[in-house]
Order: sequence, then structure tokens, then C-alpha cells
Amino acid sequence: MGKPISDSRANDPTPRRQIERRIKPAFQLSSCTTVNELACRLQKRLRQTLYARGAGTLVAINGEGEVFMLMAGEARTDKFYAENYGIVMGIYAELPMGGGNATVPELDVLVEDIRFHLPQGAISNPTFEVESKPVQLELAFPPLHELAIAA
Repeated sequence: MGKPISDSRANDPTPRRQIERRIKPAFQLSSCTTVNELACRLQKRLRQTLYARGAGTLVAINGEGEVFMLMAGEARTDKFYAENYGIVMGIYAELPMGGGNATVPELDVLVEDIRFHLPQGAISNPTFEVESKPVQLELAFPPLHELAIAA
């Protein structure tokens, strides 16, 4: 038959260590001078994780200016999400439930999410590239009885 499991393998704390180890921030907000720079940096990291690992990424920003980026689907990511729900910006580039391809969000989507979730004053120079919004043209139409009806 097989060998008996030794005590060292039976009490191996490796899985617990993987879940309970300290999670380090990916980078500090102080390294980004503008919100657009932060969005570009996030987009690049999201794309790297998606293409290298085939997984989405959880993004969180805390009040101390630390940006956390954790691969979705890991036990430690789920634990971090449950314990730090208030600072989570979102989970990006996940595979859709109905099938299909995961996509990395466009910069304008990330900038909007950053505006909403970023602690006030976290970036000293919060410049946003604001696109001009389309203007609805209001055309004056003649009354209906004056319109020629095509036969």
C-alpha cells in the first residue's frame, strides 16, 4: 500500500499562509501626478494580468494612498474583498458569466471610477481630461399641416 503521511506534510500550513499573508500595495498614489496617469497605470496592469493569467483584477485604494491590485478568483483576494469592501474600486477584466471575452476598460471608464472612489485630495493635482459633451441641436419644424405629404 501507500506510505503513511508524515506529520510534517499533514500539518503543512502552506494553504493558510497563502490566504493570511500580508497583502502589499501594488504602488502608492504619490507616484501618480494626475488622475489620467493613474488610469493609464491601472489599465496597463489590468491588461498584463488578463493576458498573462487570464484573470480579472480587483482594484482598491485606501485612505493612506495605497493602491491594491489583486488577481480575482484567489482565496486571499476574496478575503481582502470581504474585509475591505469600502475601499474597493471594482473588479475589472473578469470573464463574463454568459461566456465571451474579458475586456480591459477604456481610460474614460477608469477615470470616472477613480473620480467616484478616490479619497478627496489623494492626488495633489487632480486634473481630468474633460471631453466636450455633444450638444443637442434644436431645429424648428414647421407645423404638421404645412408639411407636404409625399404620395
